[in-house]
Amino acid sequence: MSFLNSVPRAPGVRSVLAVACGLVLVMPFVAQAADSDDVGQVVVTASRAPQPISRVLADVSVITRDEIERRGSASAVDLIAALPGFEISRTGGPASITGVFLRGAESRHLLVLIDGVRVDTQSGAGGATWEALPASQIERIEVVRGPASAVYGSDAMAGVVQIFTRQGQGPARVEVGFGVGTLGLWSSDAQVSGKQGAWDYAVGLASERSSGFDARVNSVAGTRAADSDGHRSASGSARLGYALNERHRVQASVASQHINGEYDATAGSTTEDRSIHDLDAASLNWTAQWLPAWRSTVRAGQSIDRYETRPSSYVTRTEVQNAAWTNEVKLGDHVVRAVLEGRSDRLLNSSVSGGEGTRRDGAFGIGHEWRRDRLAIQSAIREDHDSAFGTRVTGSVAAGWDLDRTWRVRGSWGTGFRAPTLYQRFSPYGQADLLPESSRTSEVGLQYRDGSTRLSLTMFDSHVTNLIQFGAAGVCESEYGCYRNVDAAVLKGVELSGATTWAGVRLSASWNIGSPKNAETDKLLARRARQHGVLRAEKAVSDWLVGVNVKASGHRFDDAANTRPLGGYALWGIDAQTRLAPEWKLVLRADNLFDKDYQTARNYASAPRTVFVGVRWTPGL
Repeated sequence: MSFLNSVPRAPGVRSVLAVACGLVLVMPFVAQAADSDDVGQVVVTASRAPQPISRVLADVSVITRDEIERRGSASAVDLIAALPGFEISRTGGPASITGVFLRGAESRHLLVLIDGVRVDTQSGAGGATWEALPASQIERIEVVRGPASAVYGSDAMAGVVQIFTRQGQGPARVEVGFGVGTLGLWSSDAQVSGKQGAWDYAVGLASERSSGFDARVNSVAGTRAADSDGHRSASGSARLGYALNERHRVQASVASQHINGEYDATAGSTTEDRSIHDLDAASLNWTAQWLPAWRSTVRAGQSIDRYETRPSSYVTRTEVQNAAWTNEVKLGDHVVRAVLEGRSDRLLNSSVSGGEGTRRDGAFGIGHEWRRDRLAIQSAIREDHDSAFGTRVTGSVAAGWDLDRTWRVRGSWGTGFRAPTLYQRFSPYGQADLLPESSRTSEVGLQYRDGSTRLSLTMFDSHVTNLIQFGAAGVCESEYGCYRNVDAAVLKGVELSGATTWAGVRLSASWNIGSPKNAETDKLLARRARQHGVLRAEKAVSDWLVGVNVKASGHRFDDAANTRPLGGYALWGIDAQTRLAPEWKLVLRADNLFDKDYQTARNYASAPRTVFVGVRWTPGL
């Protein structure tokens, strides 16, 4: 493991990753008997249709509501950061600009869905605005690693994250939460959910505010930039379903988030700079079981992403409308899936020439799954016709072989693409003739699954061409720089993850070692490390459930030229919860336990040690 010697700036990273590696490697051999926590678990994101997780050939992770409550995380970003393959960058606190990198890919190469609705921004480089996704409204999260453009089209070059809002089930239920913490943190949320006859419903509201911390490490004393940068947010979600009969069900859902945060435009800002972010998503779908072997879903949805800064006058608004008709037909050992999909993007931006830009995309895709005995093969192909770029065809194929009831070897290959944003084409910094980014990815993996013990080893190799970067001026209106297709990237690596229960302790760990590089310059991509990992242990102690976790990362660079280094770090956290009474639960959490001073974006501070105390009340009705 010579890679451990390449982290001189963060000696803690070496020991943490060494422990994680050793832990995961021995998991299958030290595991005690335990109940499986995923037997019968069904996922829909990998193929756009329900599948038992044991039959999925893609690399998939699921975060359940129970896990969300155990972690006590306030945002979707904090939950995602604990999964294999993810790195996070922030320019300050929870309301600041957030980048999410999966296996070294750009943030915009990861498709995000909320209840099946595509979330994206056509401003800047694009991608989902992660800082606007709260955890309180989430029922579960499904993550698919690897190219999924053959299933979803543009944006899914590196994978897919689908967020499902709270859903009603069982008797009527009320849940109320309240918490306080350091940095002036106050949070509250309330949900009402249940099922009555053919109807099911869930409604939730949440709010949070914090005085924050100084986001700039180089702020000038005596200026506004040297004060704390706080935030306040409010979110809500509602889902209503109705079963017309045993074969037909309709459902509507809405989710909304508003976050208002302070930021420092410069190190010497003299004004109170604020960013205001609103994200709304709504969907309507009808699921029908026409025949025992034929199932279909019709879905229509819209997301609106609005971003504004004050007192500087800047407003951008992205509207994404999406409609899809998916079908699944089972024919013996074969399953055939087909989708007909349409998408429309619209950008309103104060800096775009003419004030707006639009684009439309229509697509048809077909997938096939075949399984017999120990062999499984899945494939998909999709044709997208973009109003600006013409036709793009993407495909994927995967195969898996069960060596026995616990071990599986698998391999896959797939292509993907990401269309340039309307901002990259029509703003003063853009070019109308930009080409879509394209990728081809191959991976091989070995999986072990026995009860609650899981082990996964994946080797991946992804090549991205026509990579869009912001560079020197000369090809657009701006004298400061332009977006252009100038680079290619190579993302190679090994991902190892596992979980088991040993001596009453639930252990989980992941470790990534890779080489996310610019193929033209052989430099590391900005803000991405060669190695990073996560380790977590949970144990019931008397009436408490206690969890300890550590997240570690090697050194990175803040710029593409690799001239501005960012040191490695290891962050420890602890959380605990207990039942004070049948209807009351106490939650405690401490993050960055040893008050580590670190940066994920140069000259921007990260949160110091924080402590949170919360209670949850679930009265019977």
